[in-house]
Amino acid sequence: MFGMKDGGLGMGDIMKLMGQLPKMKENIAQAQERARYRTVVGEADAGLVKVTCNGVGEIVSVTIDPEALKEPDTLGPLIAAAANVALAKSKEAMLEEARNAMGGIELPPGLL
Repeated sequence: MFGMKDGGLGMGDIMKLMGQLPKMKENIAQAQERARYRTVVGEADAGLVKVTCNGVGEIVSVTIDPEALKEPDTLGPLIAAAANVALAKSKEAMLEEARNAMGGIELPPGLL
């Protein structure tokens, strides 16, 4: 995307990048809004527990099959497992939206 000089960015490249920051911020904000309306599901124990998250990491629903209630000691770990799967999928959904918003530019880890 930017001309590399000796493996780094030239001053003109940095200035060009700085000029694009407002548009990049706007694109990221739009990506976050799109992600808010995407949903992903994490399941545990063959679907006995399902947790649905949106693309910004909010849990929007938890569904527990009555069969899972027969063993109350395992219910907590099943909910946690399903939530962790859903949250991981949610994070990936947000990263996908952000990559699309940035035209495929890889974002640094931890940016979102």
